[in-house]
Amino acid sequence: MKNYRVTFKSIGNFDSVPTILVTYLILPIISLIMLLLIAFSGNQDYTRILLGSLMDTGIATIIGIIVGSFVMDQNLGVSDEVISIRPKFRNYWLPKILISFGVMIVEVILLMLIGLGFLHQFNLLPKVLISLVFFGPIAIILGYISAIAGRGKENPYWLSNFLIGAIIILSGVIIPVAQYPLWLRIIADLFPMSNILNWIQLGSYINQELLIVVVKLLAWYLAAIAFNKIQENRLR
Repeated sequence: MKNYRVTFKSIGNFDSVPTILVTYLILPIISLIMLLLIAFSGNQDYTRILLGSLMDTGIATIIGIIVGSFVMDQNLGVSDEVISIRPKFRNYWLPKILISFGVMIVEVILLMLIGLGFLHQFNLLPKVLISLVFFGPIAIILGYISAIAGRGKENPYWLSNFLIGAIIILSGVIIPVAQYPLWLRIIADLFPMSNILNWIQLGSYINQELLIVVVKLLAWYLAAIAFNKIQENRLR
C-alpha cells in the first residue's frame, strides 16, 4: 500500500478537490459540450462524437497521470532508484496503472451518464462500459511508452502532449478514418480507437471490429515491451 500512497501523492492534479473537479470533470464536460455543438450544427454523427469524446477523455486521463507521476519521480530524483526495485512492474508501474485506470473509470462513467442521458441513448450503456476494457489498455500502453520516451529528455512530456493533442484525429471522432487522406489513414489505422468506436456502434458484440481491436492491442503490447528494451539498452 505504501507504493500506492507514494504514487498518489506524486500526481500533481490530486493536490486539492477543486483541482480534481476542474481537471477531471468540469473541463471534460466543457469539451464534450463543444464537440456536441459542432455535431448538432453540421451533419456529423453526434452519437459517434459523444462516444469518441468519452474514449478520448479517458485515454488522455490515463496518459496524463502515468506520465505526470513518472516525471514527478524524475524531478525528485527517485525514479532510477525506485524503478530498479524488482519486480519493477508490480512495485513501480502497477500503482500508476491502477490509479490512472480507476480515475478514468469514475470520470468516464460520470460523463457517460451525462452524455447518454442528454442524447437519450442509454441503450449503448452496456457496450460503452465493456469498451473500458479495450481503450483502458491502449491508454496504459501509450502512457507507458510516453513516460519511457520522455525519460532523460529536456521535455519529458513531448510524446504524451503529442498523443493527447492528436487523439481526436487518430480516433476518427469527427470524420471517419475511412475518409482520411491515405497517409493519415495509415497512421490512424495503427491505433485501435476508431475500431473501438465502430464496435460500440455495431449491433453485435462479436464481430470483425472486435477481432481487429484485440489484434492491435496485442501488437501495441509487444511494441511497448520492445521499446522498453531499446530504451534500457540506450540508457545503460
